[in-house]
Amino acid sequence: MLKKILTKARDARWMWNLLGPVYNHHIQRANFDLFEDIARRAPPGRPDSYLDVGTGRGYVALNLAAFRPEAMITGIDYSITQVRSAERLRRKKGITNCRFRQADAMDLPFADASFAGVLTVGSFKHWPDKRRGLTEIRRVLRPGGWIILSETDGETTDGELRTYMKRLSPYRLLDPLLFWGLRNIIFGRGCSGLDLAAIAADAGFEDIATSSSPTCPYTVLEARKKKEPACI
Repeated sequence: MLKKILTKARDARWMWNLLGPVYNHHIQRANFDLFEDIARRAPPGRPDSYLDVGTGRGYVALNLAAFRPEAMITGIDYSITQVRSAERLRRKKGITNCRFRQADAMDLPFADASFAGVLTVGSFKHWPDKRRGLTEIRRVLRPGGWIILSETDGETTDGELRTYMKRLSPYRLLDPLLFWGLRNIIFGRGCSGLDLAAIAADAGFEDIATSSSPTCPYTVLEARKKKEPACI
């Protein structure tokens, strides 16, 4: 019964409002190295505005804000519980160049060309229309702006998943349920690098590159919005 409920509601806002804190504690905390790595991949540039889509507890956004104190970071999540959790963590860390708000990746509440860069980690698999989500990101990026997207690697083997599990919980009695959740909800709908590259190209991005995260079984996509032609 529990597995049926989790499978049916895995993308529902109410489920993330309810179980978001559990996910933050057991899954996101195990990925601190990934969050730092993604934030450090942000290309250098002048002080600017950046967006973190599906921010969860805000780990990626807050890392980037710490690395770029002269920039302004906006983190969005469709779960109000996650937004409030991220805001509490921001206040605890004393970071002032970051803000969080509730919003939907399918309909970003920002004007065209609002951001120099966009990051999103672990959120992509929950989007009901992935091309639309990437098209929305492309819309709010400035010409030449970049996206860094990281998602669970859909080609992760059971052995690799069991190794990853050791980072998540010391309670071995939970292993069967944890493995099921990872395989069916988190990694079961992950993406290969080829998948991500194809969807990004279809959404109009260029300079597309993919790689494997060095810290955990996640795939990383890096791409850019086309620059405007130079005036002659």
